[in-house]
Amino acid sequence: MITVLAPAKVNLTLRILGKRVDGYHDIESLVQKVNIYDRITLVATSDGEISLECDDPDLPVNSSNLAVRAAELLRESVGMRRLGTRIKLEKRIPHSAGLGGGSSDAAAVLMGLDRIWNLSLNRERLLEIGESLGSDVPLFLCPSPSLIRGRGEIVEPSSVRINAVYVVVYPDISVSTQWAYSNFRLTKTSGKYTISELSKGEGGELNPESWRGFLVNDLEVCVIEHYPQVMYCKEVLTRQGARTSLMSGSGSAVFGLFSDRDSALSAAQEITEREGFRAIVALPIFS
Repeated sequence: MITVLAPAKVNLTLRILGKRVDGYHDIESLVQKVNIYDRITLVATSDGEISLECDDPDLPVNSSNLAVRAAELLRESVGMRRLGTRIKLEKRIPHSAGLGGGSSDAAAVLMGLDRIWNLSLNRERLLEIGESLGSDVPLFLCPSPSLIRGRGEIVEPSSVRINAVYVVVYPDISVSTQWAYSNFRLTKTSGKYTISELSKGEGGELNPESWRGFLVNDLEVCVIEHYPQVMYCKEVLTRQGARTSLMSGSGSAVFGLFSDRDSALSAAQEITEREGFRAIVALPIFS
């Protein structure tokens, strides 16, 4: 038996560069993992059965759950049908929120089963399997922060550091990633989207004065048009002292950057008590 932690992510930047011939979009995004974790317990079996128990009744426990699919695909890739596992998923990352919970769960299952099934696969093999599961899965198999490109499968380490305390606010609405990207295509303004300065800079730690001008998410405007709760969360975070705020990924979660833990804790408590939103204080993971 092994227990692994699957961290959430936030997109500090998300630029959409264009539509690909395969139907996906080319993106560039600086992604930071944060210490909000799903907890996954894996028990190896030799009966060939793969099962999932989850404490969130809204999530499926069959092959449509990426955690189960990751186990199935890993077993298929090594050709050992007798391998089985019982998976227990304790869900703490809000789903359909732009925080990467499902992809992180899949990556954690791959890494955990690689150990308890004694496969000893190298990172390149795990990345290959992860990519076939979903665009965000390779990100969670790599260090943080990372710069991701293509449809998300190209992952490079980044030296950019934003050493902030994060308050992640979930407005209790789900936003489909597919819907967000399709809606962006229909509503984006004319003009060429260009690769950000991330690929040209020297990196290093950004001071708090530069945080506001650095953060950008091309999907934010079109999501806010249909889900005004997202904008309201941004406004609430700003009123509570965040230096800046941004929607993560395709939403609906919004995060605010704070310079110190005390002010972040105070803001999260105020948002939870006054607004009724789920607000979580988190720290960046640098690894």
